[in-house]
Formats: sequence, structure tokens, C-alpha cells
Amino acid sequence: MPFTDEETTALNLQESIYPLEFFQTFAKQVTVYEDDDIWVVDKPAGLLSVKGKTLNVSLLSRLERANPAVKLIHRLDMDTSGLLIFAKNAAAQTNISKQFIERLPQKKYQARVFGEWESVGATGKISAPVRYEPATKPRHIVDPDWQKHALTLYEILAHEQCNGQMVTRVALKPVTGRSHQLRVHMVHCGHVIIGDPIYAEDTALNIAPRLNLHAQQLRLKHPTLGAWMDWESPVPF
Repeated sequence: MPFTDEETTALNLQESIYPLEFFQTFAKQVTVYEDDDIWVVDKPAGLLSVKGKTLNVSLLSRLERANPAVKLIHRLDMDTSGLLIFAKNAAAQTNISKQFIERLPQKKYQARVFGEWESVGATGKISAPVRYEPATKPRHIVDPDWQKHALTLYEILAHEQCNGQMVTRVALKPVTGRSHQLRVHMVHCGHVIIGDPIYAEDTALNIAPRLNLHAQQLRLKHPTLGAWMDWESPVPF
């Protein structure tokens, strides 16, 4: 849920008085891989990727305190955890940003959605345009008339119990990268991601303490070496 004005002010103040050691320790804790060109980190759920309009606390701002050379490439929703890659120089940022534009990087997420969805091992695709809906800010919706398509591939991994409710563990591979794409596509399929503070309601919201969506795997070409590199993050739910 959004922070109140008082909570935002308190968080901003707290962040501003932390010593450099705090940010250096944080950077070490989230680092998955680092070299002279790139920095792969595991973003905690509940932390913005970049500063918001009023909230200054973010993954990027913390990493910048540890290393001012870090440069943004892509981002995850605040409620989503998992792998993000940053550049450590302008050339690397340009190279990897171009890879994302050309859809070369391969990303795999894992989620738990409400209810029993298809049989274990089933695969499929969801092709449905996603756009922002100002009337229900910050929600996005599926709009078949929207000009930008959105495509997600999925595989059913398991059926499980979560606090007495049936849920489905699913692997999600976004081919396109629309805002809230995976979250909206799950709603579109009738199986909202559990713990989603924006799209889930009632039992689907309350059976999990956080959004059960995690950026589990990332694969792309190293900007200098040219070799494909893979990283994986343990799923925390």
C-alpha cells in the first residue's frame, strides 16, 4: 500500500542520516555479480527501483551512495523482488540498454497465483495489450484496442496450499516489457498473483504478506566480453 505523507517524510529523513557504511553494507548484501562494467543485484520486495515523486528511498539511490558511477538500465515494480542489472560506465549502459530494446535479454519470473490454474507442466502464452488506466491509478488494464501488444509465456510448475488456500506456482517469461505486464496478465487469466496490493482483493490479497512475484533468472550478453552470462536468484516464497 502507498506510504502516508508522514511515513514518506520519516523514511526520507532516516535515509538521509544513514552513514556511508550503511550503504556499503547494503550494496554487499544485494550483490549477485559485479565487475568493471556491470553490477547484478537482488532487489528486495518493497523497495523502489528508482526514486519516486515524493519517496527518495530506492535501490538506485542506495547503490549510488556506495558507488556514484552506477547507472540505471531497467527496473522492477516496488512490490517485486529479484534480479536487476546496472551498468558501471556509459558504454556498458548503452550496450545493455540496446540489448533490451532489441529484446535479447532473457528474463524468467516465478509467481504464485490464486486458485488452481491448468495442470502441472502445461505451457502457454498470453497475448493481450496492457495500458495504464488513469481512472484507477496506479492500475493497468488489458485493452484489446491498445496499439502496443504484450506477450507473456508461462509454465505451470506446481499446485500448492498457502494458508489453507489452493495456489498455483508458475514460471513467467515476459517477451515484451510493459509496466505491470505480468500482474495484469495474471488478472486477465483469472488468477491474480497472491499478495498483490494493487490487483488482489480479500483472500487472494491477505494469504501472503507480500506480492508473490520474483525475477528469478536473467541472461544477456556481457557488454565488453560479448559472452552470454546467466544469473539466478533463490525464490523467497
